[in-house]
Amino acid sequence: MMLTRAIRVAAAPKRLSAVNLFSTSAAINDAAHKVVVIGGGSAGLSVSHQLLNTGKFKEDEIAVVEPSQWHNYQPGWSLVGGGLKTRESLRREESTLIDPKIHLYKDAVTTMEPEQNQVTTSSGEKLTYEHLVIASGYTITLDGISGLKEALADPSSNVASIYTYDSVVDVFPKINRLKEGRAIFTQPGSPIKCAGAPQKIMWLALDHWQKNGLYKKDASSPIKIDFATGMPTMFSVPKYSEVLNKLREERGVGGYFQHNLVAIEDNGKTAVFQKGDEKVRMPFDFLHVTPTMAPPAFLKNSSLSNEGGYANVSQDTLQHVKYSNVWSLGDSSSLPTSKTAAAITGQAPVLVTNLTNALDGKAPSATYDGYTSCPLLTEYGKVLLAEFMYGLKVNESFAKFGIDQGKPQRAFYYLKKDFFPWVYYNSMVKGTWAGPKGWLSGKRSFSTSTRAMRNTPTRHPRDPLDYSAQAVRFPLESGETFIARSAPSQDTGRVSFGTAQALFENASPLSPEEEAKMPPQLRSQSTRAESNNLTKAQIQEMQQLRHQDPYKFTASVLAKKFGCSPTFVSIVAPVSKEVRSARNAEMELKKVTWGMNKRIAQEQRRERKALW
Repeated sequence: MMLTRAIRVAAAPKRLSAVNLFSTSAAINDAAHKVVVIGGGSAGLSVSHQLLNTGKFKEDEIAVVEPSQWHNYQPGWSLVGGGLKTRESLRREESTLIDPKIHLYKDAVTTMEPEQNQVTTSSGEKLTYEHLVIASGYTITLDGISGLKEALADPSSNVASIYTYDSVVDVFPKINRLKEGRAIFTQPGSPIKCAGAPQKIMWLALDHWQKNGLYKKDASSPIKIDFATGMPTMFSVPKYSEVLNKLREERGVGGYFQHNLVAIEDNGKTAVFQKGDEKVRMPFDFLHVTPTMAPPAFLKNSSLSNEGGYANVSQDTLQHVKYSNVWSLGDSSSLPTSKTAAAITGQAPVLVTNLTNALDGKAPSATYDGYTSCPLLTEYGKVLLAEFMYGLKVNESFAKFGIDQGKPQRAFYYLKKDFFPWVYYNSMVKGTWAGPKGWLSGKRSFSTSTRAMRNTPTRHPRDPLDYSAQAVRFPLESGETFIARSAPSQDTGRVSFGTAQALFENASPLSPEEEAKMPPQLRSQSTRAESNNLTKAQIQEMQQLRHQDPYKFTASVLAKKFGCSPTFVSIVAPVSKEVRSARNAEMELKKVTWGMNKRIAQEQRRERKALW
């Protein structure tokens, strides 16, 4: 929407009070957009598409401001650093991820003026809004560590980092290049994206060196490994910290706690750490650095931030503590939880519910419990799936099925490596994925809760009565809906099985003329292989459909369409390794959750029985 469009500055937002805490000023109905979302990352795209999916917004009523051309799946960069993925496979063009009904501004925000309900971009354009969502993410501050920028720019240096697109491509080659010496992996004490990532790359590097005979648990090891962190423990959650520290001790990794990297000296050969009031210098032959991070400057310099520079919002409703029409989630918010993509899956549905309530003049009804997750790679083939909430309380999705998430599992490795990248681009950024609560917008769910989910935006497996044309709905005072369906009609007596059977028994054989008029017999299974003789055009069409959408046109679907066997389809139109891996990962998840739908169905029957 350009300046040629009529843009009228909206009235100042109402301050929070007992009367108008959740109301929106009627004077701002003429704003340029109903909702302006700052940031087109994981948080911005999830929220904007979930808002659009509510059906309450017309074209261009939602706007996203994002200057980047590319959208990167950053949780996958630890896989790139471990040689499991390429950085190119984990990025998409930003414009291709945004629904055409959402207005995309390829621009950066420079100032925010909440009193006037407007933001200003670097091009000088002023955008007015009814509601503002701050999802601007983190800024990587390479200058926060002296000498880091220069060391990463030097391809011959032994300094690496998985935290930027430019440097992640060099991580695995540098790991592979090291044959002996001291390897140090660092983590700052300040908040960062995915607090487990510094360990993920360390465990992968250790496993790689160990498999190549370059790392041993004793003093004879050609390579020595140290973990230097500004944190007092290996992980913030005690349960997982204990497991990871035990792994560190068992694998012979040195631990330097409350050591913050502040500089790289001696032409990239010495790391300088701050420990209390003293500085500790450590020579190294390989150094993986986790840089410091901070909210963007335009947020830190605005009246919307707290003393730390984060958008100051309620940790429960995600609504700004001062301006009722401002919201925030993700890395740039003040929410006291780890900053991961998994946290977005819990935050976005809450924000969308409360924002749409505010548009309708209602109070927020959804509450965020602080859920976040960190799939911690502990070696090639195993992942420790940490899940927790506010107060560092463990909140594990699979523990109720007898799975110990404090123990690295192979099934979780496939989730991390294949399923999560696939579901991220195919569902999460499209607003249809809510993490452990499954798919939104009516798609089948792998939900791990029952009645607690009934009045939330996420969906559990649908009740067949919801689709019955004969069902009658009775709203109850409790807010539940009682659905009843009348019993099937009784036999009329005009037709019976015995009468029909007699017709078949007394039927006379067909004449050759009558036989010729009958439709052909069904093909037997034994003659199925004969249909594999398809034409070249049919095979090309099959291959085209398979390449176009391998998840829709499966082997069984194409076999039915072309009258051949699924095995034949797999031979002439195979799918890529990436697709096979994603499907295997999805199957691993299904195996873990096979009993879930049965449990939910049983819970539904118990509830209906109680209502009866």
